[in-house]
Amino acid sequence: MAENIDGIALIAKQSGISSFSSLWQVKNALQTKKIGHTGTLDTFADGLLVALTGRLTRLAPYVTQCDKEYYASISFGAETDTLDPDGEICATGPLPTLGAIQSVLPELTGQILQVPPSYSALRCAGKRASDRVRGGESLNLPPRPVSVYDIAIMAAFTENNKGADDDSTVSRLDISVRCSKGTYVRSLARDIAHLTGSRAHLVNLRRTRIGPFSLKDAAGLSLLPAFGVGRPASFGKGDKPPEIPGSEILERVLGFTPELAEIIGLSSIQISPARKRSFSQGQRLQRSWFDADMGAVAVPETRAVFAEKDFLGMIRLAPDSLTYDFVLRDDTCA
Repeated sequence: MAENIDGIALIAKQSGISSFSSLWQVKNALQTKKIGHTGTLDTFADGLLVALTGRLTRLAPYVTQCDKEYYASISFGAETDTLDPDGEICATGPLPTLGAIQSVLPELTGQILQVPPSYSALRCAGKRASDRVRGGESLNLPPRPVSVYDIAIMAAFTENNKGADDDSTVSRLDISVRCSKGTYVRSLARDIAHLTGSRAHLVNLRRTRIGPFSLKDAAGLSLLPAFGVGRPASFGKGDKPPEIPGSEILERVLGFTPELAEIIGLSSIQISPARKRSFSQGQRLQRSWFDADMGAVAVPETRAVFAEKDFLGMIRLAPDSLTYDFVLRDDTCA
């Protein structure tokens, strides 16, 4: 049985269970208590979770900042307080035409200011916004800058579940979204509806990519239904979700390599094998330890340090200094 693996595990979370229930399966398969995530999914949503295990949990901030891709199904005509299928209807509106929807999508593409859902994990005065709303408070969260690179219509349906044309009123819309971290697809659904004079909420959400990591490579993908088919009821406390075989999780664990570092936007640098131990012990850094000229930098930057394929940690290079960001010490493994 594997134990204390330093790795990157790709998991296909199922709808109806929490992200933490899915991460438990990784803990069990890898026999580790040390695990971190790079962004959870709401209970109603499914799709890709990227879990970091062992000493690679230190990489969480770097993976979390990657762009994301989603599939989403929007139901028009009613808005819920949570902007998802688990909420209560709080407003209704007429169905928009497909042509109207197409005309407003450019307004929500590019760098935009987006108001997050009040039911969210964002911190507001030291507490989660969702906890404050459930406690009876009324919140008006300020808009935040996010980037929406692309919104593509996958399918559009009328009330009788037929395909819609430009003049048809749309009951359900399936879209794909490419966006930056911090973007709420629930808010996009709300704003598409508002701009067309309607109301809406999400009924399905599937995350398909986080940076270089794809859902098609995730353990448990075969347990997900075809997108848009529907979702199971939430599991009760005594119920167990369908489990992903531990062997499948193990087979798909990735290591952190120089190639992967470059893909997620981290420059990497090789250290001399003779200095590998000095680095791991946290001795004072010297430029001469590294196999390449670091060159001059105008602003501080972080670089991933490798001894061939062995990841050792991160350093911080500034115009007048060279310091450790973190080191993967042997004693940090759970």
